[in-house]
Amino acid sequence: MSRRGFARLAALGATLVLSLASLITGVLITFAGPAQAASLGEVTLSQSSGVVTDTPMFESGTTGLCPTGYGENANLRVGKEGPPFSNLAPVLGGGGYDNPEEYPDGIRINPNRSFQTALGRAPEQGAWWVVMECYSLTEGRHDDEFRTPIFVCGDTWRIGTSCSTAGERTTTTLSVSPEDRAEQGEEVTLTANVDPPAAAGEVVFRRTTRSLDGTNTVDLGTVPVSGGTAVFRTSELPVNPPSFPGHELFAVFQPADESAYQVSTSERKSLLVVEPGTTTVTLTFDKTSPAPVGAALTLTASVAPPSAGTMHFDRYVPGGTTGTEVGSAAVAGGTASITVTDLPRGRYEFQARFVATDEGVADGVSVRKFFQVGPTETEATLTVLPAGSQPQGTERTLTARITPANATGTVQFRNGTNPLGEPAQVVNGQASLTTTALAVGTHSLTAVFTPAQSAEFEATTSPAVSVEVTGPGSPTPTPTPTGEPTDEPTDDPTDPAGGGGGGGSLPRTGLPLIGVGLTGLTLVGAGATAMVAARRRQGDPEPVRWPDDAAAAQDEDSGGQD
Repeated sequence: MSRRGFARLAALGATLVLSLASLITGVLITFAGPAQAASLGEVTLSQSSGVVTDTPMFESGTTGLCPTGYGENANLRVGKEGPPFSNLAPVLGGGGYDNPEEYPDGIRINPNRSFQTALGRAPEQGAWWVVMECYSLTEGRHDDEFRTPIFVCGDTWRIGTSCSTAGERTTTTLSVSPEDRAEQGEEVTLTANVDPPAAAGEVVFRRTTRSLDGTNTVDLGTVPVSGGTAVFRTSELPVNPPSFPGHELFAVFQPADESAYQVSTSERKSLLVVEPGTTTVTLTFDKTSPAPVGAALTLTASVAPPSAGTMHFDRYVPGGTTGTEVGSAAVAGGTASITVTDLPRGRYEFQARFVATDEGVADGVSVRKFFQVGPTETEATLTVLPAGSQPQGTERTLTARITPANATGTVQFRNGTNPLGEPAQVVNGQASLTTTALAVGTHSLTAVFTPAQSAEFEATTSPAVSVEVTGPGSPTPTPTPTGEPTDEPTDDPTDPAGGGGGGGSLPRTGLPLIGVGLTGLTLVGAGATAMVAARRRQGDPEPVRWPDDAAAAQDEDSGGQD
């Protein structure tokens, strides 16, 4: 055999070997399957269920430590099964989240927003994850995360993979004695009332305190509920840091049987704890909250014991740490007053600061007191079960959830502009209607809330829910997911506002690679066949054309064809 013939056979053999290698590689990767992220462990949530509009979604999420080398940032997020996720809290920075000496009890993150706020929309029914992600400044997000599965049903969420056992909604209220102010060491009584009173379980009493070091939430104690009431007493509340609001005290009801009753959280009560002998400053308003927009509001502060000095009145955004002075007045006879006019609609906190001029008299501050100008905004969400497309005559239950839950009134369910039944009373933030009256076709259903006290709460209408009614006996199509976000998530782990994604989708391998291997095999084989056939037709091979003279060769070929 000539040297030229041997070279041809060698080239053809190499081509076949490479093609078979591509095919085998594709098959092996196919059997290996797609890459899967693993769980680093669970996120231990401070409660097992809640309402998607509760702020925060829950008090805290606790995990183990980040993998070594990925402890620069940690981030608590929520989202569907797998990234992208949305932030529930500002990102923890500063490093050390993989160091057991710095975090011997694991990592604890406190959310500062609701489930709905984190997503920028109401979460659709189905499976979700609460995750804690770990980041390296050089390697980025770790492939795995701590995770806990939750499930959304209507406007509630619960740990688990189903909402079929979600119980009756509850409401928890809290009273604190003494109100507003207590001296260090003084006994404080917290009383929680749970509605309905038949709900069995326990109440966890908690305290949130703000300082220059951030926000800290601790459990004060847990008390069983008896007849709808739980009482906790303590004399160990610490003194509030200067220039910060009082402790925020609240109660969380944890049901004994979550298939019978749901978790509920009380509104927060502010209590200022001061050192013994501190000047007492008490703030009052001349109107009850809420007041109409444009109404003049008089603020009066008293000092005990009566002392000379100046009273400064500050206005805060609720929960804020920086106030704006709205006026000041000299203290006469132990009191001082100012009148504030033209307050725009909104929620405010006011505080009085006493600056003494008498020698030996200490300055003092009042507890911050909340005041609402204009009616409180409300929100309605509508759930229809069974959802999606159903045959005519199927019984459907429409449930409206009203936030805040203490807003009373009625809900009129509507099909387009037409009413469905009579208005339903709102009880514990909920109203329901069951109907079989929907005709064949597509319907847009809403819930319209009308408050019983229009001066206190606003009317509102829920987002529309679309349902389809088919002819009797028609098959029910398989529902498809809806409501996915349309904006592009970010991968920035330092984004404190919540909307970001935590890395792209996992690489997928498998059957497509078999196609790549087979295609390569076909193309290379065809090329080899063409090469052999060409060699048989012409005696001498074409000269090798390197990339540098490819353009010149193309010009020559074009000129020969003209």
